[in-house]
Amino acid sequence: MRGLTRSRADSSESATGSVMPPERTDGARRSFVSGRTAILIGIGVIAVILLALPLREYLAQRSEINSASQKISEQQSKVDALQQQVDQWQKEDFVRGQARERLHFMLPGEIGYKVIDPGSTENKLAQQAPQTDGPSGPWYDRLWRSMRAAERTDS
Repeated sequence: MRGLTRSRADSSESATGSVMPPERTDGARRSFVSGRTAILIGIGVIAVILLALPLREYLAQRSEINSASQKISEQQSKVDALQQQVDQWQKEDFVRGQARERLHFMLPGEIGYKVIDPGSTENKLAQQAPQTDGPSGPWYDRLWRSMRAAERTDS
C-alpha cells in the first residue's frame, strides 16, 4: 500500500507527466481579481465611457423631437381653427349676419331702430363729457397762451 499513497511533491505531477507549480505556502495570497477579470472590467468601463456621450445626445435629440412634434400639433390645431373661420366667412349668410350685428347694416326697405338704455354706460359717458364751444382763436394763439401760462407757473 505504500505505492498507493503519494507525497505532496509527487502529487504536483499530473497524469500527462507535466509538472505543475507547487502551491504557495509562504503566506502570500492570490489577488481577488484575476488578470482576465481585470481586463474584462476595463473593457466594460471603456465601453460605458464611450457610449455615454452618444446615448446622452440621442436622448436629448429625442426630447427635442418630441417637443417639436407637440408644437407642430398645437400649430396645426390653430391652423384648423383659422381655416374654419375662413370657411365661415365664405358663406354669404354669415357675412350678412355679421354686417347686421357689427356694422348695423340693413337691407333696402328695412327700418332700423337703436334702443338706448338710460342706464347704459354709453349715456353716462356722454353726459359727463365737458361741453366746449370749440377753440377760441387760431391754433398758434392757443399755443402762445399755453406757453405763457407755463412760463408763469415755473417762476
